Amino acid sequence: MDEAKHCGAGGAGDRLLCAAVLIVVGLLCGCHAGPLIIPDYQQKAIDRNIVEYPPNVQLTVYGRNFTAPAAFAFDYDEGEHKGALLIAESGRGGHSARIYGFKADGSYFEIYPKGSLAHLAQLQPIQQLPFDIGRGPFELDGPIGGMVVSGGKIFVTHRDRDGRGRLTAFNYDGTHFTVDGDFPAEGDYGMTDVAVNPFDGRIYFGVGAMTNSGVVGLDNFQDGWVRKHPDACDLPPTKLKLLGLHFKSKNPLAGLFGPDATAVTGPFEPFNVSDQMRIPAAPNGKPTGAIFSVNPAGGDRKIEATGLHYPRGLAFAGYNTLYFTDDGMEMRGTRPVKDDPDALLKLVPGTWYGGFDFSRDLHPISDSRFQPPPEMIAASGYPELAPVINLTDSNLIDPGQARDTLLRATFPSLSGAARLDIVPSDGPFHDYRGNAIIALNGDRSPWATGGLKLATPVGYEVVRVDPDVNNGPVYDFVRNTRGLPAHLLARDAASALERPIDVKFGPDGALYILDFGQMRVENGKEKIPTAAGRIFRLGPPRAPTTRPADTKGPRTMNNRDFSP
Repeated sequence: MDEAKHCGAGGAGDRLLCAAVLIVVGLLCGCHAGPLIIPDYQQKAIDRNIVEYPPNVQLTVYGRNFTAPAAFAFDYDEGEHKGALLIAESGRGGHSARIYGFKADGSYFEIYPKGSLAHLAQLQPIQQLPFDIGRGPFELDGPIGGMVVSGGKIFVTHRDRDGRGRLTAFNYDGTHFTVDGDFPAEGDYGMTDVAVNPFDGRIYFGVGAMTNSGVVGLDNFQDGWVRKHPDACDLPPTKLKLLGLHFKSKNPLAGLFGPDATAVTGPFEPFNVSDQMRIPAAPNGKPTGAIFSVNPAGGDRKIEATGLHYPRGLAFAGYNTLYFTDDGMEMRGTRPVKDDPDALLKLVPGTWYGGFDFSRDLHPISDSRFQPPPEMIAASGYPELAPVINLTDSNLIDPGQARDTLLRATFPSLSGAARLDIVPSDGPFHDYRGNAIIALNGDRSPWATGGLKLATPVGYEVVRVDPDVNNGPVYDFVRNTRGLPAHLLARDAASALERPIDVKFGPDGALYILDFGQMRVENGKEKIPTAAGRIFRLGPPRAPTTRPADTKGPRTMNNRDFSP
């Protein structure tokens, strides 16, 4: 086996350890091919009866066997890695976070972790091992939020072992340094996407909200983080004056000698704490639900935008104009919100985008369309959804007053608006130049809907938006013809989209689509199969070719042949 050859390259101790790991891995999951890029001669155009996509281009499966991938990026800089494709596996669902890539010539390389055991972990992807593979003193824990390449460095957002957020810069040899850290990322959404401002080279990145809607609740016990971080809660950018709402819920910590059976929790306070009407600003100048920028070498941090929920994707258009997706609140937890849409927004520095009291399309959350079923909210002690912040006394401005400037597009609630890219002025999609191409990662029902079933799946496609139009139309760009994710399409599943999570235009002008693969959420826990992620390529048809007689083989991490 190629894996055994790789293990044999180390010393005697390494070989013994590799052998032991191979035995354990073989028992746990059996032999499995690692991530691979499919050779051109093996890529076949996907039938438009299965997937709809624009004319004069073809859609193919370009790569596969990625486990819970979060982001990918191309290196456009001059040098050895020009044209390289880098992939970040998120570390979600109990899997390990990993960063690796393929050079333009197809050769595989590792960024994190490095070494023979890291290579083995890639070749034999499994849910968990009884020990960490390749883990050293460096603290890269999942989920990875985003990744971008600039100036020969790979910038990655992630959590550390304490659950705090970091922005780390990697070199291609695996060395690294912390650009910025200690962000409040322990909760629901953590660190999000990262982008480079083409005008001044500054690095922009997002931090999601700690909770679904500003109140730590039972949903946070189900997804687990509140037990690990009992003092964690949302942190505002400035001092807040609240309206005095305190939310009741069952108390999972109650007991004979413990707290009462009913917990009372205030917005922007830890679970079962409700003694503050005035909330101080984030103590370290790092609020939740925000976009930051920083010098790529570290330092000179700025808060660019606040009052966000889940700023999942960031992309610059032209010079110095940043667009970002922000996913809406869900109908779960102590303060459930119904039908809060996902949105594409324009960044105006210094703006508060209404976090928790306004929808992502910047309407008051007290509007009737956002009211959950009465039985879902009654346990909180309130009959309906209402704002929690006194805007006047908090010196905050209703963001709806700037809706025409800020809101670029609206997507259905629970679409899972994820990462995006801007169509370049040349190449096969030049007719759409300046438009935003956005991956809709799909819904998380019934977890995100309070146990209610959706009539039809939401998201699971790639869409196009003209950001120059105020809240303009959303056009289908790549979608399964039956409107269902791949795992519900039986014989067509191998050719269809499952959960698109990132899109990037490559050096060849084609659009590449990173598909996360199948995921279901049970009681707040993500269940993600191994090696289910793929990359699709949407670009001009290639001339028919046959396999070269002297080929070096397909572009895989172990140089073995795998037909799609």
